[in-house]
Amino acid sequence: MKERMPFVVDIVIGVVLIAVGLVMRVEYYDTMVFAAGVGLVSAGTVHLARVIYWQAPQRQAAYQARKQEAHINAVDERKQFLRMKAGHIAYQIMLIVLFGVALVLALARAQAWVILMVFLLTVFQWVIGVVVFRILEKRM
Repeated sequence: MKERMPFVVDIVIGVVLIAVGLVMRVEYYDTMVFAAGVGLVSAGTVHLARVIYWQAPQRQAAYQARKQEAHINAVDERKQFLRMKAGHIAYQIMLIVLFGVALVLALARAQAWVILMVFLLTVFQWVIGVVVFRILEKRM
């Protein structure tokens, strides 16, 4: 039950959001609240079904093997290095993509606030990357 509880809470919160979205009479926001509720209910239901499926008595051996493999992958130094390397490469790619999007938006003469927002997100991502690197560098 311990593994199921977060998903049950998600489903309950989603149902509450759906109800609030249906009762709300604000044009734009009622749809957003309703959609957020549907998303939470859907995600919670799928994850709850997955947990119930794998915890069935006939799948206990396979479930324990999967948990053991996940634990090994979590503590394996090579896998940790590969995850860090993949995260670093994804970080670099996203910086280039965001700068490219800002350039394309500028060339397409998009509104200035849109270009500024994309550019500031790029700068924010870069600053966060540097800060996290400095923190991790001091710890190790």
